[in-house]
Amino acid sequence: MGSPASSAPFFFHELTLGLDALPAGVKEELISFLEEVAQARRGPLHVCTAFNAVYYGFDLDAGAYSTDILDPEAFTLLGSDVQIPLPPVGSFVRIERGAHSLWGEVCASFGASPHVEEDGWTPRGLSGAPLSDGAEVALARAVVDWEALGPLTSVEHKELARIRRSPAGAVDRWGHLMGTGDTNDLLSGRDHSGLYQQFLMGPGRRLLAEGDLGPLLQNSSDTVAAERALQRCFRTLEELLRQAPGLAVWDLYAQPVARHQQFASGPVAAEMVDRFTRPASGGAPRYTAVWPVLVGWEHEADDEHALELTAAASAMVDANLALAFQVTAGSLRRGVDLRIDDSWQQGGVWRAQALPVAAVLGDCDPLIPAGLGHLEHLLPDVGKSKDDSKPRQSDSVVHVEHLDEALLVVSVALSEADLSAGRLPLPDAVPSLLGQGPLILEVHHSGQLLDRDLARQHAQHETGGLSSVKWPESFYPGIKLTVAAARSGQQLMVTTTLLPDPIRVKDAVLHWYFDPVLLAEAWGPLDIPSLIGLELPTQRPIGGGHRPPVSALEVLITAALLRDGRIGTARSRSLDGQQLSAAMFGPDVVTPPLLWTVIHTCEDMAAVGLLTRTTVAHAGVLPDVFTWWPDTDEAREAQQAIVRIVDRVTRQLRHWRRPWERRLPDGHNATPAARARYAQWRMEVAGPEADTELPEGHTFVRGHRRGEGQAPAWHQHLRR
Repeated sequence: MGSPASSAPFFFHELTLGLDALPAGVKEELISFLEEVAQARRGPLHVCTAFNAVYYGFDLDAGAYSTDILDPEAFTLLGSDVQIPLPPVGSFVRIERGAHSLWGEVCASFGASPHVEEDGWTPRGLSGAPLSDGAEVALARAVVDWEALGPLTSVEHKELARIRRSPAGAVDRWGHLMGTGDTNDLLSGRDHSGLYQQFLMGPGRRLLAEGDLGPLLQNSSDTVAAERALQRCFRTLEELLRQAPGLAVWDLYAQPVARHQQFASGPVAAEMVDRFTRPASGGAPRYTAVWPVLVGWEHEADDEHALELTAAASAMVDANLALAFQVTAGSLRRGVDLRIDDSWQQGGVWRAQALPVAAVLGDCDPLIPAGLGHLEHLLPDVGKSKDDSKPRQSDSVVHVEHLDEALLVVSVALSEADLSAGRLPLPDAVPSLLGQGPLILEVHHSGQLLDRDLARQHAQHETGGLSSVKWPESFYPGIKLTVAAARSGQQLMVTTTLLPDPIRVKDAVLHWYFDPVLLAEAWGPLDIPSLIGLELPTQRPIGGGHRPPVSALEVLITAALLRDGRIGTARSRSLDGQQLSAAMFGPDVVTPPLLWTVIHTCEDMAAVGLLTRTTVAHAGVLPDVFTWWPDTDEAREAQQAIVRIVDRVTRQLRHWRRPWERRLPDGHNATPAARARYAQWRMEVAGPEADTELPEGHTFVRGHRRGEGQAPAWHQHLRR
């Protein structure tokens, strides 16, 4: 079996620098490698298993990992009872039965609630529901690739068959693990990318230490750098998967295009589209889950192997891709709205409803799960189409800009009545998305410094929004607000946006964007025709990605930087992505989906010059830092100088090559000097108990700068 290095002709350290820092040639090699791994695997490639393929070295020739770096003793041991909770996607697992061992890698995971009917019908309260509801914890299914470390022997095949037949084991008849979902307080049990990163920095640290991050994990002061390097690597891999022309991507899963097309062109896909696009009686929302429908197809086809082992994960991804194509291609039944509502439960729960849809949906992306079913369960009127009659002129104008399982963004044009009463109006369903009890309102009034009691205040839930709000005296009827909150969070951020130039209306000078209709309702006729149609700056098209940027967040990000950013050269304000997310939504609810939404939006802002994005090198890598600059000559000069320095550091890191084992031509072996260097490196990285024997047929190449020979060891460079 080939060594990890011979299977992955690129450098993990370069991957952690981010997509923009990858040389074009390395990026092409990475994409090609990921496509080949996806083709060689027996199931879809998840971003977590893509990380494993890069980090531990997936041997394309053997179609499996090498055990040269993976120690099965460090794998998660599965008992005969239900695993609580199931290990996240990417985890290496083992089952011990007497003298026999089975090794595998979790390649997919999704909910397995028993409350879903055989035809896929799903109670609306289940779609998007939290994994833990009181004493009941959601059941889950983990799909394991039992051949990830090599083909099973005949004895291992028989052992796996015995386990699948056993009614007392954790493995079901399809060869999948059955257990409970992760109810971690800080991470969503649906977010396996975040869960696996957390696992690697915790229980899986022993496996992580065997790879390139090993040197950082030996020093507690470098742990943050290792964690951030891990986050950057996952982010880069996620984008590479989406850019790979040979891969079709759903959620965080990638399937070879050719393999998916076989499913998409078949009768099962056509039947699923027909079934999933049928609303309930009267046009009401109907929720249908993918996995039970696939099981029904397996029974109809009388094919006992259709969903066994990794085939289940492939079928789940293919089915969702086929439905997503119908949504994006605009080829749905006339008058039907179809959208994914929960991408985790039972392999995906889709929502079909007759048009028109409720106002809470607005322009929400139909391929971003919003958990509307659970909302409808909490507030029964949410899913019903309401009268489309126009609101009264005196009503605030409220619109949901963005809604997903992690984030809510709402725009509000404040009416005179709500301004006077101290209310923040919100759509009916929105309060149920927020945390219970008093809410913290962070108010930012662009261009003005507010007193502490106005900038941070408490508000109360009430029907139709929040009450007990103290609005600044400079607010006027119709003023436009952008409001954002994390799902289940208790901190909302509210900000106004300055006009390019102030506008005089009657005897007042207006500095902030406003709704002229609401202003005229309060102040009488306005003899300024140009005010009609006064809108916030046009939102730019967002890029693709699992956590796409949200342009409605831009004014809030700028406000958070101005309020909480570190003061730098020329009165600039800087925060990294994690600090910025915590400043906006509170540190207790910053989950990876929310974090990456903020980071991707900041990257989008940096691409058009609203912020600068820099990477500070220390102990290998640290996260991107985003900086707001005032519009002054001093700031522009300082900004250019800092970018030049950071670019130089990035180029230096980019040209560092890691140590690796290199396969030699047949009949050749490493020199004694190379063996000695390898043994010294292994002991320095993994400790005195490390395996120092260089595999036969391989030599050892020390880390060095390209073009400078084998200079100081790579891991020593990282420690500086």
